[in-house]
Amino acid sequence: MTHYLQEYARFATIAEMDAAAEQHVTFHWDAMTKSDRRVLDVIRRYSVKYGAAHLKHGTIEETIGKSNATVRRAIRKLIKLRIIEKVHYIRPVMSGLGANIYIIFPFDDQGKMNSRDDADKPHDDKENEPISKSEALLSKSINSKDLINYASA
Repeated sequence: MTHYLQEYARFATIAEMDAAAEQHVTFHWDAMTKSDRRVLDVIRRYSVKYGAAHLKHGTIEETIGKSNATVRRAIRKLIKLRIIEKVHYIRPVMSGLGANIYIIFPFDDQGKMNSRDDADKPHDDKENEPISKSEALLSKSINSKDLINYASA
């Protein structure tokens, strides 16, 4: 039987998930508090078996020893920083809200350069054409009489 949390998994191995969590923490170190990092660690530890964590706020509170408000604030920040995704889960038996499902996103290195597919092909637009020799340069087109000499004033 396939476990329902496996459909939310974003990683093939635990090592990939751990590496992504570590990269998120390193990249967002200044934006995250110690509580934010601890909440992410709890989500990561509970995600080991199926790739996603099905957690109540109370479980996270007890694990890190912080208040409900701190846990909620940390989760909002982790979502805002695009480190985790929160999925609201409705229990199929009782048709009520249960614990949320938390998914750690793979780390997307925003600092890497994109490769250009058409690097060998020059642009055909008029803006990038070289200036002709007969065209006056900007510095030569400024009339010296238009400038006010503040040094002599």
